[in-house]
Amino acid sequence: MTAEDRSALEQLIFSKEFLRTEDPGRKTQDIVFDLRTLKAVFESMKKFDIDYLDYPIMSGKESIVFKAYSKKKPIVVKIFKMSTLRFSNLYMYVQGDRRFEHEKKDRSRIVYLWARKEYVNLKTARECHINVPMPIGFHQNIIVMQYLGTRASPAPELRKSTIDMANAFSQVRESMRLLYTKAELVHADLSEYNMLIYRGKVYMIDFGQSVSIEHPSATIFLERDVKNVCNFFNKKEIKCNVNDLLSFVTGEVE
Repeated sequence: MTAEDRSALEQLIFSKEFLRTEDPGRKTQDIVFDLRTLKAVFESMKKFDIDYLDYPIMSGKESIVFKAYSKKKPIVVKIFKMSTLRFSNLYMYVQGDRRFEHEKKDRSRIVYLWARKEYVNLKTARECHINVPMPIGFHQNIIVMQYLGTRASPAPELRKSTIDMANAFSQVRESMRLLYTKAELVHADLSEYNMLIYRGKVYMIDFGQSVSIEHPSATIFLERDVKNVCNFFNKKEIKCNVNDLLSFVTGEVE
């Protein structure tokens, strides 16, 4: 393939145009992709029929979430950063999860496993009728999923929402219960930062670290989730008792 035959994105990849520390024209200076990720982006765009990446919805140390378009409809492309995801941070959520016990977990592959793990967790949750973004697919360190939001802006986080908090709490506790008793998963990083409000409903997001209830640390992770949820809603003057919520989520009480 000659340079003339390559798409514009391919030419940028091979010219290393994106491998820079800042872009003075936009607030994307933290978007620094290595060559493997750029190739994965190009391959994902072809694989999932993505028209273009629009703009970053969220950017953190571990990933960047883009609003994108496929067949003129908005979707989300989440890209895990190969250079900043710490092996030790990921390993504790993968080791001990029987679903992935036969997978290779070396430093070069665990990020790819992380993306697949989030896809599998989202798919499992959706099948149990839990409000999470619909997963579309994954490729290497990239996962593609449903976009939650309007044309103007993405769905707000629970902490920034104007939803009735009593209603929100009722939805959250029920979703946590379904996640544990039906999907047999523990979110393991649940808080007001990774729940979105979309069309009056609470959606859980960020399922990469979520583990099977058989994971050796599942109880510890669940207790942490419950404490986070209670801390938030108590601040909003919605009574939430840690022991009561824990018993409800695990199905010990109705």
